[in-house]
Amino acid sequence: MPRLVVFRGKIYFMAGHECYHCKRWVEEGESHDCWSTTEAALTRHLSDDLREAWERLRETAASFGEQRIYASHHSIMFSRKTCYFFVRPKQKYLELCVFLGRRLEDPQVRCVDQASKSKLYHLIRITHRDEIEPPITDWLQEAYAFSDELSTPSASKSTTPEKQTTRKRKSAQQPGEVPRNAGPASKRGLEKQLARVRRVCTSIPGTIEKLSHGEPTFFTPERVFTMFAGDHHGDGRIAVWLPASPGVQAELIAESPDTYFRPPYVGASGWVGVELSKVDDEQLQALIREAFRVVNAKSAASRSSRTLATARREQADRRKLKRKL
Repeated sequence: MPRLVVFRGKIYFMAGHECYHCKRWVEEGESHDCWSTTEAALTRHLSDDLREAWERLRETAASFGEQRIYASHHSIMFSRKTCYFFVRPKQKYLELCVFLGRRLEDPQVRCVDQASKSKLYHLIRITHRDEIEPPITDWLQEAYAFSDELSTPSASKSTTPEKQTTRKRKSAQQPGEVPRNAGPASKRGLEKQLARVRRVCTSIPGTIEKLSHGEPTFFTPERVFTMFAGDHHGDGRIAVWLPASPGVQAELIAESPDTYFRPPYVGASGWVGVELSKVDDEQLQALIREAFRVVNAKSAASRSSRTLATARREQADRRKLKRKL
């Protein structure tokens, strides 16, 4: 199978890929066990203070009304028809990502960026249960209500056809922007492109498909290597988000800005977005398999680092024991 290589801004394809499990150059990877996670798994390492903060946060959000609360990858999602905020449990804090229709100006908000045409995401850190109070709880309730407004048909009908046409023309005139339809992507188009992505991903042994953030996502047992993004938050794109080696994102976007883009959330980590209608099956296969290779490389490096750390601890323990004797 072809492998994607970027050299001096050009895309080249090479047959096969290196398996990071057996260290051989092969066409197919090795099969693996299923990958899964739960709320308990993501929160078991929390300190007593953070656990109390998490329990208070969950209880507060659940009191807003009907919603789904579920674990996905490294996050715990709070969702109505769409996700209105999620939590990433860390060693020293809880990281909240809250989706709102306006920009918050407050010292507690560490970062604000555009999630879609209608949403801004806000990053907030929680270190103690006493922080789960206004204004943070007010922002969460606002996000809960805002997600319902976006999913209400009347909200989309409030814009007249004339305004939609005007906005469409303005969008088409913006430099560097790819012309897109004003309305959501068609269901047939989404299903066709998803079938292409699924066909490539499932050809890699050990791939697990599951819903993550409301979209089909493809995993190795340890990491995500392909995320399908069908009209993500109404951005008009049918795309995939793929992890890439350092520097590849900038190279691809510079070479073909109509095809490649910097996706929200994961773009800062070097991931690249790919407009599916702009690449053929051979290119798509090469891009996805390269993403799989990159992810396996990171997993192998992480395992190697853990093994080395374990060996050092064991060596230190033996020295201590030798001194005692």
